[in-house]
Amino acid sequence: MKKILYLLIISLCFMTTSYAFDIDINKIDINSKSNELINGLNKTYNIEINDFDKRIINDDKINNLAKELVKETLSDKSFDELYELFSKKYLYTSEDNGADTLSGALFIKMYLEMVKEKDIQADYIKEIRTITFKENDALSFVFLEDAKVDGQTEDLILAFWLKESKGEYKLFFPWLTYDKDLQNYYNEVALKEEKGEVIGGTFNKLSLDDQTEVRTIDENKLNEFYNNNKLSNVSITGMNENGINLTGSGFVIREGIVATTWSNFLKFLNDSNYVYVTDALGNTYQIKGVVAAEANYDIVLLKLEKEVLTKVKIGNSSELKTNDDILMINSKSNKNFSVSYGTLINEENGRMENLLSLSDSDVGSALYNINGQVIGFAVADSLNADFSYANSTDYLKNIQSILTLQNFNDITATSLENFKMSYYRNVNEEEVKYNNTGKKSGEYKQVGNVLKNIDLPLIKASFKDNILSLRYKNEATGMIDAMYLVSNYTKVLEDDGYEKTYDRNNKQVYIGDKYKVVIKNNLDYLIILIMEK
Repeated sequence: MKKILYLLIISLCFMTTSYAFDIDINKIDINSKSNELINGLNKTYNIEINDFDKRIINDDKINNLAKELVKETLSDKSFDELYELFSKKYLYTSEDNGADTLSGALFIKMYLEMVKEKDIQADYIKEIRTITFKENDALSFVFLEDAKVDGQTEDLILAFWLKESKGEYKLFFPWLTYDKDLQNYYNEVALKEEKGEVIGGTFNKLSLDDQTEVRTIDENKLNEFYNNNKLSNVSITGMNENGINLTGSGFVIREGIVATTWSNFLKFLNDSNYVYVTDALGNTYQIKGVVAAEANYDIVLLKLEKEVLTKVKIGNSSELKTNDDILMINSKSNKNFSVSYGTLINEENGRMENLLSLSDSDVGSALYNINGQVIGFAVADSLNADFSYANSTDYLKNIQSILTLQNFNDITATSLENFKMSYYRNVNEEEVKYNNTGKKSGEYKQVGNVLKNIDLPLIKASFKDNILSLRYKNEATGMIDAMYLVSNYTKVLEDDGYEKTYDRNNKQVYIGDKYKVVIKNNLDYLIILIMEK
């Protein structure tokens, strides 16, 4: 029973971050030439992903139950009323009515006490993610946007471990997760790294095999794992004129060849003037160019200036089973490295679902099994609380063999500079294009009187799917912050009642009564998007 109580105390403190935008501005890619760029790479290094499937599939039956549980959780009912309702209507009862039933009742009691203590309120559900695992179990993660916790605004997750009983799912273990404690965990790991401590631990101690166990890995094993694999993992840093602005992670697929996510790479390409790689010993390396990429699989292989570091050993993700340990070596501090770990929930068609907390800088990290073999890499599809996705590395075995057999100097790579030049054509080669679709686009142009208040060359504009897209040439790149060049425009927006709701990584978002404006500094260009709210 003490183990159960300890587990609950830890689990009920899980936290998350979920940004509140209808459109993910990091995924807005104006006039992207991604496929064209990839097709221009050496075909020798093509990455085959025949059965890879990154679709996110939710179960309506589970979703409806999760919505019902959220509605009741946040209702005005008293604690006693809620506990009676959950116990009679939703509680999972094992066939022998034994320990599982007793544990479930205790979990629900502590969950409802936490909800009432924190005075949690929320207006609507932003998203639900569901995962089935084993034969009769499921996890449902419900993302609540701008919830109120003790009177403070938080992005909150209510999570439900469900078990099937007599053809329907019942509630076994509920918990809640919000931002502050997760950020505290990341900060603690970063502080440990700065002190030279290599064990970052785990945010989630939940066991999916035995809920009474608090999952831990022996420190001696973690130290051994770290020392054996530390030189196969890297931190990737992007810099602009204002200093460090982006960090990510990668792993060594062959000496001198680093893998990271394609989506990470595009962010670096867009928002950084200089990108470099750092290893666990503090050595830094320049990136010579791009060897291979596959956008749907979200992978890019980068050639370093030297044949350095140690290649990973790729395992077989299909051999994984629920509750297997997943380990990760990377840097939260952007200085030193540490090892952290989580739990596999499910793997299917090259897609892994994990109880593993990820910060932005963790994206691109190799995920290892307990034997030190890489079985996946972290992707940015979900960076909420302790639930995250990864792509299996099974598809990299062939390309690793090809690259290993080649002399390092013979491995061809397209330089980053050429990649950037191809990504956006030179302004002298571009024609000014504007597809005027009539009165509707004219209404959008009146937002902040955009054409009058931005004094930059307009290269291309279009109006599609009720979004007005404007691309301007920033001829002062490297000398003047592009956002300064739109200060007149943003002042007009603010004077017209628009509120700035986002400002980081060279992007700003303004929201008014009817329209939303996204401003994005994209290499040598400034992108303005105007859309209905």
